[in-house]
Amino acid sequence: MRELYEEEMKTMGIQRAGWAFFLCLVSVSGGADLSTANRDSLSHFWQAAEQKQRPVTVVSFGDSMADSYQSIAYVLMNRFRNQLGIAGYSLNSYANTTLWYSPDGATSIPPSPFWFGYHFQLIPNSSIGWVNQQNVNGVWSDRVGLFWAAHPNGGPMRLLVSTNGGPWSAVLTLDGYSAEPRGCFTNVTAPLNYHRLKVEGISGTNYIIGPHLLNSQSSGIHVAFMDYPGITLGTVTNVPLSIRVPIFQALKPDLLIWHMKEDGSATTEQRMRECEEWWWSHPECDLLYIGTPWTETDATTPLTIEQNTLVRAHAIQHSRAYVDCMNPATSYDWMLVQGYMRDAVHLNVQGSTYLANLVWDGLGFFALGARRRLEVFRDGNGMIVRYEASNGIQYTLESSTNLVDWQTVTSMRGSGGSEEANVPAGEKAQVYRLRLSP
Repeated sequence: MRELYEEEMKTMGIQRAGWAFFLCLVSVSGGADLSTANRDSLSHFWQAAEQKQRPVTVVSFGDSMADSYQSIAYVLMNRFRNQLGIAGYSLNSYANTTLWYSPDGATSIPPSPFWFGYHFQLIPNSSIGWVNQQNVNGVWSDRVGLFWAAHPNGGPMRLLVSTNGGPWSAVLTLDGYSAEPRGCFTNVTAPLNYHRLKVEGISGTNYIIGPHLLNSQSSGIHVAFMDYPGITLGTVTNVPLSIRVPIFQALKPDLLIWHMKEDGSATTEQRMRECEEWWWSHPECDLLYIGTPWTETDATTPLTIEQNTLVRAHAIQHSRAYVDCMNPATSYDWMLVQGYMRDAVHLNVQGSTYLANLVWDGLGFFALGARRRLEVFRDGNGMIVRYEASNGIQYTLESSTNLVDWQTVTSMRGSGGSEEANVPAGEKAQVYRLRLSP
């Protein structure tokens, strides 16, 4: 479990605030240390999630372990959405909000050198569009755009937008041609409303990577899934950086959640290093590597332990966060008894929820947006410590004279209002902090 602190000291009129975190997990995976590591490397994401001035982009990346309908990342997305609100969607559909359709010739194609996940081939006189099953009028947005891969056989295409269920209107002519393959992105600004998106082929063969529908005035979560069942890291790195880098830079993720089934080989390690080169093209993006849970084959092979050992070491080497989802699951047989497995490899929603909840609390995400600022006032011969307490979070007020030894002053579960405590003045300067826990 992670507990979140905020401190404030009042000495000679000077206030000081700071953070401290801790998490302790014990590894039982055959002696390998697979414990959660580098929790504090998510500072860019925390800053973005709490600034309340723009959308916060979170990407789920991987194979079927990162799917958009029952994975650990899917459950985390749901919780981010509930905590922060929703700003929009890009790339693969999440919660049936951007389901693709084509009545006239555009097709979904498997991973290729133009993209490693879901993407679409658009030929002349064909079209592809996206629908929101939650609202037939589209997605609430003021930025509407498209990701695609330009290449030597590409050609022009039209981008069309429908507002609030109204008729389609062509807003841009896009170029799918490039002498060398390259990733492309464009978007148009529209009045904030419900919008649908469609693209029509004019000539050439074009490769569409996915839609972009965003409310830029929201500080909620911008959801993007980059998943495809069965891909390997080699499938990803087979797509040239000239395509991947522009797509990633246009997406501007604040957090990427990585979850794949690989092995512990030198090839995997090399491919992960190659992906780091891609991800560092947008250095403000924090990464969270998920240590994969047990599978049926782990009873006879060490493959998952070997992979998690490699991934954790990679995360530590590159100052990335790693979260252990193997030891909390105990064993494959235990997960089976709990009813957490969909098949021999994949978690069902219940299993993903169990582990995602541990991740949520263990990394402190429960405190995203929570009130935690202390105010200290003199009151006669004592002090008043005041703070606003968010609903449902446990607040423990602690004091110290040396920043080492801490004493509990009060502990209560927040109810959404203001709380205060009267404390006596001592001979030494007192430091106060709030400890937040789920």
